[in-house]
Amino acid sequence: MSAKHPRYPLNVAGDFYVVDGWCIACGAPEREAPDLMANSSIPGLPIIEHCHFVTQPVTPDEIERACNAILVSCCQAVRYAGSDPAILDRLNRDPGCCDSVD
Repeated sequence: MSAKHPRYPLNVAGDFYVVDGWCIACGAPEREAPDLMANSSIPGLPIIEHCHFVTQPVTPDEIERACNAILVSCCQAVRYAGSDPAILDRLNRDPGCCDSVD
């Protein structure tokens, strides 16, 4: 799996991710999916806080929350790199958040 954008290093591997350096620590995505996302930092890096996926969604409810996290991201930092047609449709096949439609 390849992503169009560089992933923040603390993202767990998978189709849902946060772009490295794009998070502005607004907290909105993590509020939508608190079981899937966290906001933390890597010691020694200049960015103090950055959201990332700590687990990938599996159940339909988790996928819905991950999609909601993408949709509330104010700076398009949260993205989907997969090709599942249902998820792409849920995200309106928006190239601002879906890598496979760029």
